Amino acid sequence: MTYGVIIKKKSIGPKGSILVYYAAFEKSRLKELAGAFPEYQEWVDSINERIIDLNVPFRDFSYYHPKQLGSASLKQVLPVLTHLSYKDLEIGEGTTASLKFMEAAFSNISDAERQKIRTDLLTYCGQDTGGMIDILKKLQELVQ
Repeated sequence: MTYGVIIKKKSIGPKGSILVYYAAFEKSRLKELAGAFPEYQEWVDSINERIIDLNVPFRDFSYYHPKQLGSASLKQVLPVLTHLSYKDLEIGEGTTASLKFMEAAFSNISDAERQKIRTDLLTYCGQDTGGMIDILKKLQELVQ
């Protein structure tokens, strides 16, 4: 686990904004990380200070489309602004992603099954990450 923390620490520069969707959740996970690895507390604090929540304009209804069905979740906002969808992905939401991660990490499954889960998780996480970029670009277009 510490190895993964070190790699991510090298991947995130010391300055600039860090865009997330639903900051409270992400900050909680980072605090849990610092609790498990106190040697990273200062780094985690520096990350938390730089977080920008892309959820805010949807949560406070600065932007709303009826197809969001009253929800500000990424799974509802992304298709409205980008026409991307989670419906055809093997893993299409966070609870399943967490369960599949646990299965791959701790279950006695074949290497092929583990690799499939890894590929599906990368696809799901890539859609979340790339989708946030697409949402940000679309919001920038709308305000110009």
